This record gives sequence, structure tokens and C-alpha cells, in this order.
Amino acid sequence: MVKTLRWMSILQMPISKCNLCKEHIPEGRLSLGYVTCLVCGEAAANRLAESRKKQSAPAYNKGAYQYITINDIKTIGR
Repeated sequence: MVKTLRWMSILQMPISKCNLCKEHIPEGRLSLGYVTCLVCGEAAANRLAESRKKQSAPAYNKGAYQYITINDIKTIGR
């Protein structure tokens, strides 16, 4: 009976559409601040992680590698 009530509450949740693929997403995900479905959000996170892997360099001569932002590109290695 508990399983039935849980599924009923999920089915009765209001739904909205994803900004990217227009699939329906649950209100709980929207209340957390997300505007994309889980699939689109995961794909965006993977793209961001891949781009950040390339943004590390030594900040100064013989220094350890650090994360470099776009603003730091002009002064890197000085």
C-alpha cells in the first residue's frame, strides 16, 4: 500500500517542460532551481566538465597546475 501511495503522489505532481528538449519535468526538480530535464542537465554538466579539464596550467614558473578562468588567460605564466 505504501508503494501505491508513493506512485500516486508522483503521478499527481505538476509538470513543466524542459528548456532544451521540451520534455516534461517534475515540479520537485523545478523547485530545486533546475530548468532542464535530467538527461539534458547531465549532458550540459558533461560538456562543462570536459571544457574545464582543458583549463589548467601552471600559474607561474615552476608552479603547480591550477584551474584557469577566462579572465586569467592574458596573465598566465607571468
